[in-house]
Amino acid sequence: MMSNNPVHLALLIGCGMCCSMNFTGIASAQIAPDTTLPRNTTVTPAGNVIQIEGGTQVGSSLFHSFREFSVPTNTEAFFNNAAGIQNIFSRVTGNKISNIDGLIRANGTANLFLLNPNGILFGPNARLNIGGSFMGTTANSIRFAGGSEFSAINPTAPPILTVNVPIGLQLGPNPGGIQVEGPGNQLAFDGVTLATLREDRPAGLQVNAGKTLALIGGNITLIGGNLTAESGRIELGSVAGGTVTLTPTNSGWTLQYPGVENFQDIRLSQAASISSSGTGGGDVQLMGRRITLSEGSAILADTLGDQPGGSLIVRATESVELTSSPGAFSSSLFASVDPGATGNGGNLLIETDHLRVADGAIIGADTFGSGNAGTLTIQANLVELLAGSVVETSVYQGATGQGGNLIIQADRLLVTDGAQVLTFTLGGGDAAQMTVKAREVEITGTSESGRFASVLAASVEPGATGNGGKLTIEAESLRITNGARVGVESLALGNAGEVRVRANLVEVSGTSILGNPSTLSADATDAGLGGDLSLETARLIVRDGGQIATGTLGSRAGGNLNIKASESIELSGSVPAIPPTKRDFFRDDSGQRFPSGLFASSQGTGDAGNLTIETQRLIVGDGAQVSVSSNQTGGAGNLNLNADQIRLDRGTLSAAAAQGNQGNMTLNASELQLQHGSHITTNATGTATGGNITINADTLAALRNSDITANATGSFGGQVIINAQGIFGTEFRPTLTAKSDITASSSLGAQFSGTVQLNTPDVDPASGVVELSEKPVDPNTQIASGCTAARGSSFTATGRGGLPADPTQTLRGTARWQDLRPLETAGQIVEERESGGHRESSLSQFSIVNPQPPIIEATGWIINNKGQMELVAKAPNISFSSSWNQPASCDN
Repeated sequence: MMSNNPVHLALLIGCGMCCSMNFTGIASAQIAPDTTLPRNTTVTPAGNVIQIEGGTQVGSSLFHSFREFSVPTNTEAFFNNAAGIQNIFSRVTGNKISNIDGLIRANGTANLFLLNPNGILFGPNARLNIGGSFMGTTANSIRFAGGSEFSAINPTAPPILTVNVPIGLQLGPNPGGIQVEGPGNQLAFDGVTLATLREDRPAGLQVNAGKTLALIGGNITLIGGNLTAESGRIELGSVAGGTVTLTPTNSGWTLQYPGVENFQDIRLSQAASISSSGTGGGDVQLMGRRITLSEGSAILADTLGDQPGGSLIVRATESVELTSSPGAFSSSLFASVDPGATGNGGNLLIETDHLRVADGAIIGADTFGSGNAGTLTIQANLVELLAGSVVETSVYQGATGQGGNLIIQADRLLVTDGAQVLTFTLGGGDAAQMTVKAREVEITGTSESGRFASVLAASVEPGATGNGGKLTIEAESLRITNGARVGVESLALGNAGEVRVRANLVEVSGTSILGNPSTLSADATDAGLGGDLSLETARLIVRDGGQIATGTLGSRAGGNLNIKASESIELSGSVPAIPPTKRDFFRDDSGQRFPSGLFASSQGTGDAGNLTIETQRLIVGDGAQVSVSSNQTGGAGNLNLNADQIRLDRGTLSAAAAQGNQGNMTLNASELQLQHGSHITTNATGTATGGNITINADTLAALRNSDITANATGSFGGQVIINAQGIFGTEFRPTLTAKSDITASSSLGAQFSGTVQLNTPDVDPASGVVELSEKPVDPNTQIASGCTAARGSSFTATGRGGLPADPTQTLRGTARWQDLRPLETAGQIVEERESGGHRESSLSQFSIVNPQPPIIEATGWIINNKGQMELVAKAPNISFSSSWNQPASCDN
């Protein structure tokens, strides 16, 4: 029985219709025909069965019209149609909702339409027993080809019923709601395989296998209710007016919404469920404004047999939200292949503006059988995965089918608080590819306890024999922070996949609350090959313990790490290390700190991969490192670095080995700087030989005890070759000192030392140096005194030059003296003549009648319009437009 719950009232009725409905209980409901059809419907009660007959038949379609239509608890509404009827169209022309808490039955394989614009409530005991499909709708009318319609709001208009197959539903601006109530889904997870256990799930409102169950109206609400169409089709459409198009299929109808501008909400709560799972998975499509699953509610389109699965499609114009409650079955969207199934799984598609998955809710397209999993695609502006939620396409234990691809297309992807995005294999099938395309991608933090990191990963889990999948990320910015993990890994026999990242900005920084670093990685810990990691970016930032790494802890080789940064790579900082765990991270030489940095390492018998870096500027500081290494019997890889500038400030570039083959290092840079105890090293411990270092640089500067070393403790030292235009602050020394050194020594003695070769240009450092006199020069002999000026004086300069820089040298070049002084009674004019190949200038007097002004010395020079230098005197009453180059003062 339904109570007078005001929440039910709000969900079921549209604005302006509250006063026309009452929720006084199903017991008062009834079925009453009207008189609007050419041949009216007849209703005959017989005990708890209400027999419905009559109506108007047009071809293979039968039309019924009711003033009220409700089916009380323990009551049956029996449409006693003829065997040849294909479609039964029933409408409610009154103003009451339909309360259905009993059984609706029809003969044969007829499809049944129930049309009530006021609203429809299916109680917990509502059942269907019809041979065809069922459509419950709060549309105003059902439309047919040619413009005819079967209307519930205008029943007096004579219907032109000439077509048997409907083509659409016409909904008013405020259609009534549809609500389904029930006891919940009773779903659980298998404790071993993790597959969904559905044996105890109530069928609820159910149609026959392969048929369609559709609910189209205003707000659609499932409160513990269950909808079932085994291997069929389930359609939920929550609209706020417009036309919904119906297209007939073998299983009933598919619905499209081209004529709908506004939608309303779909809510599943209290462990409600929708299932089209079957021998071949059926289809499910939801269309609304906001679609919400909570409290363990689930939508399932699983493949249980040998037929291909159908599609699960969820479209919402505003948001899709999944949240779970503690102890309940996880709220979920599943399109899976069940254990023992051989058919391939169907695809799962979510299209919305905002997807939010939280509190342990799950979205999955998995395989537990031999059939391949389908593809999971998420398209949204904002995707938020929070608080232990999971989005996955996986191959589970015992499965041999291949995993399905996982595609996320978003403006912003946020994975936080221990949420996980996964493609993995626990079985014999390979994990599939994961592709993320977004403007912003942020993976951050852990669960509240710190035990579970926020993860974006493709992995091979323990016990699996399948291979891992490829992870591709394309974004404007990728941020991995606060202990989050992004990457691929193999923890079993299968090989790890590869990672490809293309982003304008990549940042990996910080640690979790338990001290685990944030990582971007490709690892192998067992017998599988490690994966390659390729990163292309403009700017890369790794700081505060963040690590980008490829590695192997097992018997197979680790992958290569390739990084291209068109602008810069900035590595800085280190953090205290935690005790070793199953997933250990790269530590510094002390073992007590996690350095930020780039690493290609081996901690097993497999060889480490190579590390290749190309960038304009590499900065390594505050304990950060760039390293290829092996601390077991595996060989270290090679470090190849090409950059315009390399600057180390308490930073390290390292290639180290303990027992296996030593790694080599090649650095090509225009400018290489080391300071404050920085290191470039290919040192070896144990029985390994020191590696080789080759540096090609324009300038190399090593300051404040910064060293370049290829030393060994139990074998031969390595080789250091430096080709540079200039080397500053460092030099070769046999052993390390407190200064900046270049060494290739061995603890076994000088006979085990390596070689150091410094190649610089053959330049005489004394060339161009002027030898200074041992006796200081009297400055008084180098400074010219001012010349005494008097009338009738003359100045003569010979030669072809101006005043020499050195007063002991001769004049050279061409120079011209221009005396601008005005004379008292006689002017002076410069006369030039050639004499013996020399130009001589003299001053001759001429008489003028001007008063005698002061005589001014030459104080500067100008370049005239012929490009010649002229010495000039700047009188107080004369201004010059030429630029002045003032000499030092020669005043007495």
